[in-house]
Amino acid sequence: MNLIKNSLIYKFIVSLCLWCKNKWDNSTIGYYFTRDLDDNKFKNSIIFKIINKPVIWLSNLKTSEKIRKLGETSLLIKYISKYHLFVYATIFLAPFVPTFACLALVGITFFSYFIHRIFINAEPIKLDGFGILVILLLVIFGICTITSLAVMSSIKIYMVYLPFIAFVFLVIKALDTKEKAITAITVFIAAGVFVSLYGIYQQFFGNNLGHAWLDDEMFEQITVRVYSTLENPNVLGEYLLLALPLSAGMIWGCKKFLNKVIFAGAFGIMALCMIFTQSRGCWLGLILAAAVFIVLVDKRFIIAGVLVLFALPFVLPESIITRFTSIGDLSDSSSSYRLYIWLGTINMLKDFALYGIGLGSDAYNQIYPFYSYSGIIAPHAHNLYLQIMCETGVAGLVTFVVLMIVALKKIYLGFISDRKGIVGICCASVLAGLLGFLLQGMFDYVWYNYRVMLLFWIFIGIGLGCRRISND
Repeated sequence: MNLIKNSLIYKFIVSLCLWCKNKWDNSTIGYYFTRDLDDNKFKNSIIFKIINKPVIWLSNLKTSEKIRKLGETSLLIKYISKYHLFVYATIFLAPFVPTFACLALVGITFFSYFIHRIFINAEPIKLDGFGILVILLLVIFGICTITSLAVMSSIKIYMVYLPFIAFVFLVIKALDTKEKAITAITVFIAAGVFVSLYGIYQQFFGNNLGHAWLDDEMFEQITVRVYSTLENPNVLGEYLLLALPLSAGMIWGCKKFLNKVIFAGAFGIMALCMIFTQSRGCWLGLILAAAVFIVLVDKRFIIAGVLVLFALPFVLPESIITRFTSIGDLSDSSSSYRLYIWLGTINMLKDFALYGIGLGSDAYNQIYPFYSYSGIIAPHAHNLYLQIMCETGVAGLVTFVVLMIVALKKIYLGFISDRKGIVGICCASVLAGLLGFLLQGMFDYVWYNYRVMLLFWIFIGIGLGCRRISND
């Protein structure tokens, strides 16, 4: 150990980390993220007051004493009103059931919450900056639905977006204790394990349908890309990008050795499935998530992480190395395909960036073919940020980016509040996973699969629920 500490490489990495920490602590961005700044200026804004008025009105609605007593005596109402159980059910079932079933689960959960408010506890509804931005994003989506080039198609999509994005409020509300937060995370990981086991089964005993997502000439040694229950290898990888950091957080945060072993096994199964997706963007996202998590929870493992990265080329199969090193290689039809789509979309944004064209592939495909390169047809921009800008214009993209910054900040503050506790570690894992997922959004439209979109907002809700617990 002393030999490593005395080495020039070790000293260089430590010096680099200390330099980065010093720059972060003294930067404006570091100041913003590490301090719970006063929200009074924002709460005095016109936007906050307009959006908050109907929320205050709803919050002030009271039920009669007779109805309240009925809730106290009826076992049926007591069980129906346990909306956190429906949150767990939605987390577990979302990767397995169709989008319509997810909508039903979300609807049942909202119904359960309203029953809880009517009969059990009409607790005040308080909006913070995050909540206002979520509502503002939904309003922008709604306006762009009405003004869409394909109104009927956009309405159908908005009817999915609205409940799925709003579900984040229920997740935050439901996870009001450490036990509930840990249960939600465990359920998320358990679902990820079952999804991954089916993916691993596909690798060895499934068909070669996954080869449709590969360049046959460049990756002829790769016979299959697994997709499990999520219809597409990249979508599966995006889902695992959320589940894997949670399992790493539980390994780190659990005190009992047996629990660490169980979560380590879950991590290993999901990591193996992630490899079999052959999703290069998701691999990059996972590397970023791992780096962020290590830096947050224990900087001593930075050296180990660097050594592991150097060792991977010597232990991974050649097919994996070839796949990873092909990132950015335009001779790969997949890379060139994305590049041409991005160029065509950027060309389209020169005329439509200000106000957008409306939600969905139908609106996109009415305009994109006139701007496409090499005659390439695509259902979407293969980039989350370009797609949001296409659909909702500058206002939608700016609102989404600010919303993500606010969410990241709040979750980071949750980690700072409880650095050594399991809740703080879970905040670190959510922060890492969210950054990895947003990086993958640079290479794919990660909301194209509605179930993964729902799980994305659930994931943020888990992080903000942990933040609230750490702050209590």
